[in-house]
Amino acid sequence: MKKNQRVIRQILYWMFEQNKRFMSQKAISEACGVSLGTVNPIINRLERLGGVEKKPLGFSVSDVGRVLMYWANTRDLEADVVYRASSHLPARDLEKSLPPGSILTAFSGFRAKLGSVPVEYREVYVYANPAEIKRTFPPKRGRRDNVIVLKPDEHLAKLSKDGVAPIGQIYVDLWQLGGPAKIFVDELSSHMRLAEVEAIKGVIRRTMESSG
Repeated sequence: MKKNQRVIRQILYWMFEQNKRFMSQKAISEACGVSLGTVNPIINRLERLGGVEKKPLGFSVSDVGRVLMYWANTRDLEADVVYRASSHLPARDLEKSLPPGSILTAFSGFRAKLGSVPVEYREVYVYANPAEIKRTFPPKRGRRDNVIVLKPDEHLAKLSKDGVAPIGQIYVDLWQLGGPAKIFVDELSSHMRLAEVEAIKGVIRRTMESSG
């Protein structure tokens, strides 16, 4: 994944996982391990799209849906695929067989975050070291691939919890899968709207506490 997309991942992580709406370009740069020269163009683009609003000391997320849609439409999931394999195991057993350090996303990430799925799924998408996956799932011919390995990065590893990608990453990965994932995207959208409401409540609460 391109480093400039880490910026959007970080914004969404702070928004949904930490209930933060105000951020600074410097903090984003440090958190992502990228230069301000990488951060600023993304923030400028998101501002033009109406996703963020610049402030004197940073910016606030004004429309998280626009931020999500920008990333969902510019992400190239297929470009990050580094290995595919086939297994007769059902998805739940595949997930249990993954090596340590693997990070679930897409359908598997949805289930891990929300505890259930709207429909059953067969394909397991995972960020992992392809060499380690090959030892467990060697290449096979004549079967439909159902283990899809994506290239991991240190920033994703830092934001993931219990082997599951952050919710913003899961959303855009599902979006990239198109029609088969639509029901997952729709349900996750509803869940994230509730999370956004909680983030707004958190801002209001902290503002009231600081004003006495």
